Formats: sequence, C-alpha cells, structure tokens
Amino acid sequence: MSNIRLFYRESLSLNLTSTLDKSQSHYVSKVMRIKENEVFSLFNESGEWEAKILGISKSIVEFNVTKQLRQKENFKELWLAFSPIKSNYFNFMIQKATELGVTKFLPIIFDRTIVRKINKERLEKVIIEAAEQSNRIKSLDIEELTNLENFLDKRYGLDIYRS
Repeated sequence: MSNIRLFYRESLSLNLTSTLDKSQSHYVSKVMRIKENEVFSLFNESGEWEAKILGISKSIVEFNVTKQLRQKENFKELWLAFSPIKSNYFNFMIQKATELGVTKFLPIIFDRTIVRKINKERLEKVIIEAAEQSNRIKSLDIEELTNLENFLDKRYGLDIYRS
C-alpha cells in the first residue's frame, strides 16, 4: 500500500468505480508515478478506503474502491476562533491547527484586525492538504468571516452593547 492519501469530495463505497479530478490525477500519475493496478487511499467523512488504479488515459486516473480501511471518526468538536493574520503565518496556523485536531474554524474581525478578508478556497486547500498529511478523516468547517459583536450574539446570545 502506498502512502498516498487523497481527499475525495464525492461519496465513497465498496466497488465504486470513478475518476480523480485533473489535479489529483496529475499528482498520482506524474508526481507520485503510480501505475495501473497499484493502490492508494481515498478519504472523506465516510471513512478511508483503498482504491486500485484501473487505468490512466488523457491524464485522468480511473480507480476502483476495493476495501474500507477505517470507519469515520467520532471525535469531540474542537473550534478555533481567530483573527486573520498575514498570509504565510495564516497558512501555517491553519495547517498546524488542522493537524492538532481542530474541527471548525471561526474567523473573527476585531477592531484592530489588519487583514479584513480571507480566501476561503485557499484556506480549504490548506486544510485538505494538512488532513491528508496528518492522517485525519474528518473534513473541517469554515464559518463565514464575522465581527466580534455578531460572533458573541450568535453563539451566546450576548449583546455587548446592551448595557
């Protein structure tokens, strides 16, 4: 069994035959140089599955799911509320938090926050890469960017300006 683990967005089940997307196909066939009849693993919220490569045509990898390796995880929820920071440190923080087991990210804008927006697509890529690397199965949630007042009111019913 290879050490390749890929996050697969669609449903996984035994004997499923499907294809990887273009970037994952490129990674498997060109970067990792896996050939036909070799195996790798796919994971999502349903668990982790072993997949066998049936063929590679036009740079798209076709696979068949052969067995389930792990059931879905039953972990406690661990949330990280944070203020966005500059890009390199931000990516590092998200990566390490994912590896440590954070299940939900809550970006909050404070009065003195410098970075006022986040690239949610980029954040999802960092999270998926960290989950693949750290052997996690559970996908993570990213809440919408909000300010502190709305966060407290939504989560705890607190209106900090109500006094």
